[in-house]
Amino acid sequence: MIKAISFDLDGTLADEAFDRAVWHEEIPRLYAEKHKIPLEQAKEKVYATYYIALDIEREKNWTDIEYWMNRFKLGDWKQLVERLKDKVFAYPDVQAVLKELQTHFPLIIVSNAHEKFLAVKLDAEGLKPYFTHIFSAPSTFGIARKNKDMFLAICKKLNLKPNEIIHVGDDHELDYVVPAEIGMHSFHLLRGRKRPGKHELTSLTELAEKIRELS
Repeated sequence: MIKAISFDLDGTLADEAFDRAVWHEEIPRLYAEKHKIPLEQAKEKVYATYYIALDIEREKNWTDIEYWMNRFKLGDWKQLVERLKDKVFAYPDVQAVLKELQTHFPLIIVSNAHEKFLAVKLDAEGLKPYFTHIFSAPSTFGIARKNKDMFLAICKKLNLKPNEIIHVGDDHELDYVVPAEIGMHSFHLLRGRKRPGKHELTSLTELAEKIRELS
C-alpha cells in the first residue's frame, strides 16, 4: 500500500529558469565584473570551478548559493536571490495535482537543492503548505546529491518501508534508478517527451493512474 509520495523539485515541480539565471548567468556576470574580464572567460572559469568542487573536491555545499558567493567573493547572496526570484515558477500541472494528492497522502520534497533555494522556490509559488517534510541532500544529510543511503534514511525517519513510498523526479539516475534500487516505486518525469516504459511520465497528471495501478 502506498503511504506517501515524494517529489524532486527542480525540473519536476519548478522550472529551472531561476537556477540557470543564478548559476549560468548572474554568478559569471558578477565574476566578470569583479575581475574585469570578458563574460565568456568568466563563464569558463566559474563553470570549471563548479566541476572541480563537485567531482574532485566532493564539496557537500555544491548547491549552496552562500558558499559560492563567498568562494568567489561576490557579495551578499540574498541580494542576488531577491533580484531573480521572479524567475521562479511552478509548472502548470503542479498545483492541481498536489491539491488532489494531498487529500490522500502525505507529500514530501526530496531535492539536491540547498535549503536556501528550496525555501525561495516553495514560498514563491505557494507550494510549501502541500508538504509534510522537506529533505535537502546538502542541508539535511550533508551530501551533494541524492543516494541510496539518503532515501533509506528518509524511509526510516518517516517510519515507512521503501515499497510504501512513490518518488517522482526528472533525473533518470537519481530520481528513478537510485530509489528503485532500494525498493521504492519511482517514476521518471520527462515533460513533453516520451520513451517506452511503464515508469515514464510526460506530465504529473499521469501520476494518479500510476498510483491506481499500484493499489
